[in-house]
Amino acid sequence: MSADIAGQTINMDGIADPTCLEIEGVPHSGVLLQFSNAFMSFDELQLEKAREALVAEMGSAAMVDVAGIASNFQRMVRIADGTGIPVESMGEEMDSLVEELNEAHGLNDYSSAANTRAAKKVL
Repeated sequence: MSADIAGQTINMDGIADPTCLEIEGVPHSGVLLQFSNAFMSFDELQLEKAREALVAEMGSAAMVDVAGIASNFQRMVRIADGTGIPVESMGEEMDSLVEELNEAHGLNDYSSAANTRAAKKVL
């Protein structure tokens, strides 16, 4: 991760918290979080305001890049959900760490987490 290379410490706890407004150490995290929350909300007015905030703070080219990245991840998630792609085992110790991180960041609380658990049973 680039933060490791730069010797920075970033607290990512807020990444799965919809009430988080900023992540210290991440440039432009406020408008990026605003956009990602709006992007997932299906609220057109909220999304329009978030795009305007991105343009005002980061420029129009950055807004297009951010929207493209968000759209690409949405596409990948839909493919994974549709096929129920399981996370391959990386060994007992790593699997335990992954589950620990999923719990710590609330990732198992997302409805799509059930698709991964169901796919693991098939294997």
